[in-house]
Amino acid sequence: MKTIIFDLDGTLVDTHLDITASINHVRKTLYGLEPMTAEEIRSVMNVPGLNLAYAFYGVEEYEPEAEALFEEHYSQQCLQRARTFDGVVETIEKLLAHQCELFVATNAPTTTSRLILQNNGIVECFKDIVGADRVKEPKPHPEMLHLIRQQSRYDEVWMVGDSPKDIMAAQRAEVNPLFVTWGYSQELPKEFASVPVVSKPLALIDIIIAS
Repeated sequence: MKTIIFDLDGTLVDTHLDITASINHVRKTLYGLEPMTAEEIRSVMNVPGLNLAYAFYGVEEYEPEAEALFEEHYSQQCLQRARTFDGVVETIEKLLAHQCELFVATNAPTTTSRLILQNNGIVECFKDIVGADRVKEPKPHPEMLHLIRQQSRYDEVWMVGDSPKDIMAAQRAEVNPLFVTWGYSQELPKEFASVPVVSKPLALIDIIIAS
């Protein structure tokens, strides 16, 4: 019996076009900036310690108006294109068949994340969805994972994600990290060389269930 915590964006669901559209909407509307490409946004999104407010909007910290505008735009259009990656649904079904309990830990807002999972028909597969609005510190801080562990029935816990932030959160929370390459980061920094890596969702089964 095991607990598996999934990241959302870039791990369960491909949302990079929606995120790109919403960031560019804020750039244009509030700051009069030219649009960034999806690849430019993808390349900085998961870099630990990087000031994303500056990278995206040229300001030192996120302004409330920018956050509200992003969430409004994203929630209106994220259901149009956000879809699970190939093999994700089958993998979730197999994990549930092995009586694993599943959670989501995401730096995105909880409500929007729940809507995306609901639209993809898998929201009921997860015991809880913990977004950045439910904690004081997002990943790579381990607070989300600590909150989930308080609800978990099992001692063996895995964190599955596509970002160094996910791996850092897992290590700080003392849970097993697992890195996936089909999302927004294709490789890990060298300091995470011991972390298992998978390139397809179903490969998770072999590592997690066999452990």
